[in-house]
Amino acid sequence: MKLFFTAIALLFSTNSLALTPEEIIDKAGDVQRVDNGIQQMHMILVSKNGSKRERQFEMRVRKDGDVVRSYVRFSHPSDVAGTQLVVVDNPDRVDEQLLYLPALKKTNRIAGKARSGSFMGSDFSFEDLEVSANNASKHTLVSEDETTWVVDSIPGGTSSYSRIRAHVTKSDYLPRKVEFFDKHGKPKKTLTITKTANDNGTVFPTHSIMKNLSRGTQTEMIVTEWKLNVPAEEIPEETFTVGYLERNG
Repeated sequence: MKLFFTAIALLFSTNSLALTPEEIIDKAGDVQRVDNGIQQMHMILVSKNGSKRERQFEMRVRKDGDVVRSYVRFSHPSDVAGTQLVVVDNPDRVDEQLLYLPALKKTNRIAGKARSGSFMGSDFSFEDLEVSANNASKHTLVSEDETTWVVDSIPGGTSSYSRIRAHVTKSDYLPRKVEFFDKHGKPKKTLTITKTANDNGTVFPTHSIMKNLSRGTQTEMIVTEWKLNVPAEEIPEETFTVGYLERNG
């Protein structure tokens, strides 16, 4: 989940060697990963008329070499409790996503066009939950100033976006604003980080908002508690398997 994952600050000087657009995006992806972490999350879905629905879930992230695995389990409200999601970020291919729905007692693989579908009724799609940039993307530096790079990425594969524009802060490589454009090149969604935290030098977003410009809705993501760099045994590899999902649904 790109901007849900904890961010490791890479405090490079802004006056250091010039970076290519690919290097900027790679570093922005790197800072959104931690070796092993657990977060408690609060999701607020805001409709066009301003009404709100709230959800709570836990996220666990484990890193083994270049492979990053994440696990999400909803606990509130009752109609979504027990819903689980696994995302496996493989650096050399499209992420694997597994969704367990307790009402069906079944695990489904999210692939192809299904990746553009809404995640749990929010303004995030399953595609938005991927940790890393698509390797097939083409990146272009649009502009930069003393504090920020603006980079356009053209997704490859089956992406529902024609272009993604990231505003990356030079001091910590966090993409504090991301703009998503539809297949016709029109603005579709905007993701903004509004708050961050610093835990012993590790900087990560604690409050972000995804706005759907065409629907007039938005989804807030709030990190309420976190543990960083936990022992790997607290997040066993079994957590990210179909068997685990169906035993714990």
